[in-house]
Amino acid sequence: MRLNLSIIALVAASFAAAIPLNKNKIYNPYFVCKPDDTKCINKQIDRCSNDYIACVRKNVARGRCNFIRKQCKDISKYYPVTESEESTEDEITEKYSVQNTFEPTKDNVKIIGRANYQDGYLWFGLTDSGIEYSFNGRTTTINVTADATAYSEDMPARIIIYADGNVYNDTVITQKITDFTVDFNRPGKHIVRFLKVSEAERGSIRINEISSDAKVIKPTAEEKLKIEFIGDSITCAYGVDGSLGEIFSTRTEDGTKSYAFKTAQKFHADYSIVAYSGFSILSCISFDGGRTPDSAVPPIYDRLGFSFGPNEFDDGVFQLQENKWDQQQFIPDLVVINLGTNDHTYFETIDPSKVPSETEAFIEAYENFLAKIRSLYPKTRILCTLGMMGQEVFPQIEEAVQNYTTKTGDELVKTFKLSVQNEEKNGLGIDGHPNTQSQIDATKELVGAIEDLFGWKSDPKVNIEL
Repeated sequence: MRLNLSIIALVAASFAAAIPLNKNKIYNPYFVCKPDDTKCINKQIDRCSNDYIACVRKNVARGRCNFIRKQCKDISKYYPVTESEESTEDEITEKYSVQNTFEPTKDNVKIIGRANYQDGYLWFGLTDSGIEYSFNGRTTTINVTADATAYSEDMPARIIIYADGNVYNDTVITQKITDFTVDFNRPGKHIVRFLKVSEAERGSIRINEISSDAKVIKPTAEEKLKIEFIGDSITCAYGVDGSLGEIFSTRTEDGTKSYAFKTAQKFHADYSIVAYSGFSILSCISFDGGRTPDSAVPPIYDRLGFSFGPNEFDDGVFQLQENKWDQQQFIPDLVVINLGTNDHTYFETIDPSKVPSETEAFIEAYENFLAKIRSLYPKTRILCTLGMMGQEVFPQIEEAVQNYTTKTGDELVKTFKLSVQNEEKNGLGIDGHPNTQSQIDATKELVGAIEDLFGWKSDPKVNIEL
């Protein structure tokens, strides 16, 4: 912001002419406050500080910047001066103009969800995956490269950035390389969370580097609990921001409105979401009377993700599903499996005479998947759920769990049937998927089930309502 000195002088003069000068008023070209009006004075100091630092960054003539600074000092006579306001111009320039760069490694950021650091960048695609870090400064920038799908017109990656717990930016990526900058009103300790809230099927992104006026950035602390959610489009919050009859776009997909994200919030848990629209335990919809083998989650469960198209960057074409994920990087206390909705669609689209044998195959595949998860996480609790878009195969899930627990004696695997979304009360999202209110309803049910079945305690102060 560049201030016109003649205007400032004119405004200041008009204040002085209009109101007699006395000790109960503060006169300044920005505001007029009473000395005991702390809120007003704080606004003055914030505005002066912002203008001064912007002036210094733009290398405006020192005299003009000093004039702005004088206004701040005039206000500060009536209020304690902060450290930044006591600094000299050179100190402020050094502190807030010099940008340091950092690699997106575990030493610098908390990695959320599945992501691989390789070749100098952090690569990820899954719903609600990203990073979180703290820094002591005023500004930070996250440099991101998107693959060709993730910055496409039809299916761009949707990004949400939080600044000190509040949504700072909710946008989609529209170009190959993007700088996401977060500026705070005042320097100090701040926390930034960067999330890709659209799903991996529609592209991936790389975080190349992070810059900040801070000397260091630090990963935020790990939570005491960890939850992994395995699911399909429901867990991805497919079409949550749209309505029945609309055409799906990643612009309408927001994983932070998913029951999975909200459940993790209620338990203050770190999370990992492994979910793909249309995917299943055995097979999704049949197009030729047989299984669709590439639509099952278990075979790709140990992968970094899955995208329909190639993950194309300038340095080559890659595939999330060709990169193995080290499952020991995130050992959950609880795994929630919400799969089976698309298997029901498969049973409806094959010859009825095949349904009995394919149902048995579904049960066996579910048992095997439980065994696979248990081999990775020996002490993890597992909750098998279904129901938001239909409960038809829940009996088969119960049978699979019963078979598994009988064979193994594993008492840490439970089932819970979710209610079907209330279309009359809530309406529907795109393609009949749960909208935000239905996701909230499911969260409340799931949180209650986790408390009852495993003895966990959620935080009643965490608000998940609209």
